[in-house]
Amino acid sequence: MSATEPIMTGPARPSRAVLHLSLAAIVASWAWQVFLHPGGGALPADFGAFVLKIARSKAIVLAVIVVLLRLGGEGPGSVGLAREGAWRRIGIGLAIGLPMFVLFNVVLDSALAAVFPKPPQTGPSVMTFFRDPRHLFAWLPISVLAGGFVEELQRVFVLTRFEKRFGRPGLVFAIAASSAVFGHGHLYQGVGTAIGTGLAGVAWSLLYLRRRSALEPMAAHACADVLAVIAATLIAARAALNAKRPLPMFRERPSLRAAQNLD
Repeated sequence: MSATEPIMTGPARPSRAVLHLSLAAIVASWAWQVFLHPGGGALPADFGAFVLKIARSKAIVLAVIVVLLRLGGEGPGSVGLAREGAWRRIGIGLAIGLPMFVLFNVVLDSALAAVFPKPPQTGPSVMTFFRDPRHLFAWLPISVLAGGFVEELQRVFVLTRFEKRFGRPGLVFAIAASSAVFGHGHLYQGVGTAIGTGLAGVAWSLLYLRRRSALEPMAAHACADVLAVIAATLIAARAALNAKRPLPMFRERPSLRAAQNLD
């Protein structure tokens, strides 16, 4: 045995078992999302219940990841959460967040909507939760913690588990599969939205692989989500304002008003 060849020690076997357990949990969660809980389930009628639902689901995901990492003897660095250069990575991610928001939420969403028209709304819409500007006090933490931190931690956890077990082919498969499941969760919003969301998942994965840092996609995703909820709140406020205005029928159509005066 050469001096550079790794020495296999006792703890390697339970780590391998935990790796298999992690992969089983990932595949089970995919199956649950696709077949048993498509689209995230029914939208609660109450905003408080909606926030609680998100907090509960993300807390479960975070707890499972932490437990599996500890069982495998791994620390935060194994999922791209190294302290070295952390603020630099966060700064880069924040700078990337704005162009990512424009690319996916404005340009790509508009292009895909032209090809794949959005289906008619048949149930309650999440846009109703943006009508009250005070909801921003909940939306902003959701964007940063749920969208930025937990979702990207989950993504990196998936990528690293498949890469550790199957190498580069496993990494490629994990990017494709996780992004497809990510997009499938938005299929109820239309094919175009599902495709755009899946492509965003690929982009977040590639951003992680750029420096093997989870902090960059976390910051970028959080920034993009914050911009999205602010934009949605402004759109909802404008729609509510327009709904309260009386229709300017007679001012815009003087000929009709003149004809009525002749009666």
